[in-house]
Amino acid sequence: MKTMIKTAGAASLLAMAVAGTSAVAAPLAELGFSQHAGFGEPTFFGTSLQYKPASDVVNTDPLAPAGTLTSFAWEGANDPVESSIAIVSYNNGNAPTADLDGTPLRYTSTFAVDGDGQWNEGDWWVIDTITQTNRTLTTLGGAVVDPLWVVDTLANLRIYADAARTDLAYADPTTNNSISFNETLNTSTEAACAGLNPLETLCDDIFTASSDAFAPVSFVRDGYRYDLSFTLFAGTSTDNGVPSGTSEVVLNPDGTITVYTPEFNPGTSSIHVAMSYMATAVPEPSVLGLFGAGMLALGFAGRRRKKA
Repeated sequence: MKTMIKTAGAASLLAMAVAGTSAVAAPLAELGFSQHAGFGEPTFFGTSLQYKPASDVVNTDPLAPAGTLTSFAWEGANDPVESSIAIVSYNNGNAPTADLDGTPLRYTSTFAVDGDGQWNEGDWWVIDTITQTNRTLTTLGGAVVDPLWVVDTLANLRIYADAARTDLAYADPTTNNSISFNETLNTSTEAACAGLNPLETLCDDIFTASSDAFAPVSFVRDGYRYDLSFTLFAGTSTDNGVPSGTSEVVLNPDGTITVYTPEFNPGTSSIHVAMSYMATAVPEPSVLGLFGAGMLALGFAGRRRKKA
């Protein structure tokens, strides 16, 4: 009889622990975010084409990493013609839902960016757009080296517990992703292109980045862990202002990401960074302790029954 009472008591303790776990408040129904990104000073490796610092656009976002740029350019002998790259960051109030290719880098399911104005669990939202403007550049003599330049993309991502972005829940300041760029010159045939040419322009330009910068990150708020996931996907390319296909994003076996953009003159190509989140209940330490105590009590009760 005593054993039965103790077993029942232990079972009650275990039930209390389980009930405590299930009593965690519901996850936040809607989050907010703001992204603040820019380029560091680029490093150029060749003399055939040159960095054009006079075209730098200084990042005026007060929350962006200090000293960053939102655009820079490079030139050849036919200056003032230049090619350039620019970055735009968004928040949950102004993120775009158009110009999306629909093919995500990391996921095989159909990609859709949510357009209802609410960032709910599972919704994908664009946080950055990088746009290349391409023009045919005349070399200053000699071959164009690969890569032509390398730049650090620096960002300060902020996640809020409300859509109005007044309750900061998580900040991931000054994340860093290095991007390298191979500038290809126009040729008369595709066979003359030095590397892969999936877009079949003469010849596709090539960006390379590490996939490590898109690794998930997590934070805990009010009993829930929020796991943030990131992906890259292609946006529309234009040829002399007319939409003409998209860039192409490839995840390589070595973990690097390659983005091919078309060699139009002039042309633009967009690449988007998108973010989503999932929420998972995390028991409080006191609940975990109660659960462990219940399991321990049940174990002792079982041993006493065996001895009896």
